[in-house]
Amino acid sequence: MVHGETNRIRGQAAVRLLLGMGLWACAGIAVADTPVAADDPACPSQDFTRFLQRFADPADDRVRLRYTSDPLEYEVPMHTVRDDHEGLAPTHIVLEQGAARLKRFSYRYLAAFNLFVPSPVSRDPAALEHMRAGTYNAPTRIEAIDDNGQRVTFGSDAERDTYTFARRYGCWMLTRASNLRD
Repeated sequence: MVHGETNRIRGQAAVRLLLGMGLWACAGIAVADTPVAADDPACPSQDFTRFLQRFADPADDRVRLRYTSDPLEYEVPMHTVRDDHEGLAPTHIVLEQGAARLKRFSYRYLAAFNLFVPSPVSRDPAALEHMRAGTYNAPTRIEAIDDNGQRVTFGSDAERDTYTFARRYGCWMLTRASNLRD
């Protein structure tokens, strides 16, 4: 009787193992058929202003990662690159690749205040208090540059950063960042 009992227990264990493997395999198929939306977000909006708000979301950098050109054109004043800049073009363009390109868009959208602010400001308690009081000035200008492009300027004339977005692959792509501050 002990031998029969052992075979029955082994049989039950084998059935459990096969059921477990079957469930595991089915779960694997379900996961494989699920779109990879978390890693590759769809275009958040065809409306540029809404797209920009999602692009600058401080809590989620997936849109910035997906919709920033690689390489990204980064434009700076020539005198910041070379001492012997006399007679050269006034600006210099660097092609930023990989993770470095993501550092070139340093503004975040704070929905609670309907403001775009420099990334460090988005975490500054004193600046947040000024925003609550309505005394924080954060100029933002969005202008169409052609049928397929938008230029975004953050800051005033003396202290500004400019970003160029173009329509590509059915969405907006950041194609150039310009920091022409002296």
